[in-house]
Amino acid sequence: MRNGRFWRFAKVGAVGFVIDVLVFSILVYGFGFPTMLSRVLSFIVAATTTWLGNRLYTFKSTSARFGQWKRFFLAACISMLPNLILFKGILLFLGESPFTHIIAFVCGVAAGLVSNYLLSARWVFR
Repeated sequence: MRNGRFWRFAKVGAVGFVIDVLVFSILVYGFGFPTMLSRVLSFIVAATTTWLGNRLYTFKSTSARFGQWKRFFLAACISMLPNLILFKGILLFLGESPFTHIIAFVCGVAAGLVSNYLLSARWVFR
């Protein structure tokens, strides 16, 4: 793993995390959407945002945008499985509140970070 590239990836991921939490919060608390639907929709917005950030900043890629976005989204979906499982499991165990939503977000995102980086570095942006 190239250390500098991993840290650029993590910075883009931090921006994606903020967007993920904001979209989720707006959907759940602002519009009353169900928790898991909100989580999936916020993921789609955040994944697209992080793809763009990683394309331009982390990997400085010039390959075909749409094909690359499809690969990134597939990699993100694979990495999202442990994320969603942990998110849902924590909420089932602790109950739902704004505080537990954040705990579940942080734990879920951490669970998907390494696999997302490896898939991005070795397949999406190669």
